[in-house]
Amino acid sequence: MSSKNSKFKDNKSHNKKYFNYDLILIANTSKYLLHYRLLLIKKLNIHFRNVFALAPIDKSSNQLKDNTKYIPWNLPNKFDFNPFYLINSFVLLFKQIKSIKPIIVHSHTIKPNLLISFVNSILGIRTVISFPGMGRLSNSKGIKKLLLKLILKIIYLFSIYQINNFVLIKKNLERVKFIFQNPIDLELFMNLTQFKNINNLFHLIPGSGVPIQYFESVKEISAIKNSNLDFIYCARLEKSKGINLFIELSKYYPDSKFYIYGYLDKLSSDYLSINEIKDFKRRYKNLLFMNYVDNPLLRHHNDYSIFLVPSIYGEGLPRGILEAMALEIPVIASKKSCVGLFGNDNLFMVPENNINSYIKTIKRVKNKIDERSMDSFLRDSKRLVKAEYQESIIVEKTLNLYESFNFENL
Repeated sequence: MSSKNSKFKDNKSHNKKYFNYDLILIANTSKYLLHYRLLLIKKLNIHFRNVFALAPIDKSSNQLKDNTKYIPWNLPNKFDFNPFYLINSFVLLFKQIKSIKPIIVHSHTIKPNLLISFVNSILGIRTVISFPGMGRLSNSKGIKKLLLKLILKIIYLFSIYQINNFVLIKKNLERVKFIFQNPIDLELFMNLTQFKNINNLFHLIPGSGVPIQYFESVKEISAIKNSNLDFIYCARLEKSKGINLFIELSKYYPDSKFYIYGYLDKLSSDYLSINEIKDFKRRYKNLLFMNYVDNPLLRHHNDYSIFLVPSIYGEGLPRGILEAMALEIPVIASKKSCVGLFGNDNLFMVPENNINSYIKTIKRVKNKIDERSMDSFLRDSKRLVKAEYQESIIVEKTLNLYESFNFENL
């Protein structure tokens, strides 16, 4: 559907059919909705009477409250599948959605997706299920792989079936849409569940898009140089995100600075500990732990840096890759983090997840700089991001997906 034909125009007079209705966004953190869905929220505030956000309280909740009708939602942390806490979260979610009676609920991340599939199978409300990556379970084997398979099957079945009067169960394929951020996740979902894309339920919308300020930032340096190249890491300080490999690389390039932007989670054994960080700081003087900051890559737009993404985590579409490409910063990324959307035409993909493979890839970057072909390579990558991955483009695709629901009974 083209934007010309969409009923979602930036003018309330064109949208009275929807302006009498509410919409709900839910996620496992307030930070997710604020960081990745802010432009979508602003557009939705034009089109709907109220935009509600249901998410746990965190540091982003107050800002989220400024842009939505925010409702705190108690949800177990991502490592906790305690049935008692899940049931409590289900009951709270059920009560809120039954009370608000939204025209659409858009859910993000696996645990909210699981709970909303139960809720709306009873309430019969139109639902968009978004998978921003499959997380660490996508790499799992044995029982954990079976658990992921079970969760995905439950989400699908409870989304396409509807319970009437708590007795009659009927299929309703008009009620749900699924969004996947990359083709690998879509293929994984279909392989694990053995469900086909009937009735055009599955949709590929790549990530959340790059905000406009990344294209407005002006690059002042004329050409990247090999002298004193620095390295940047922007992600949670998780081992599955590649933080240990990034730190290991710093030993091989002692004259380069290794900037680490990210935060800790004391509840996860997959994160670095505070004591480990203290030890790394003591041993490697070129490691700079910068904590979490907003838009860290904008700080490096005009220096000679390389953005590293050594993740083996089940990413949706790492926005840092797109942000770096938009800023004409060279990107070195694991094959896993390229999510089937990027390759050596756009960035420098590492074929194997080991230190030697990264060292060889860094050498490829330096060779390209020596050949004086890096600047044109980076400009081409920026053009790709601007043409296909701007935040406004992703928001438009999402609005058009909402529009594809059947609203004849309104």
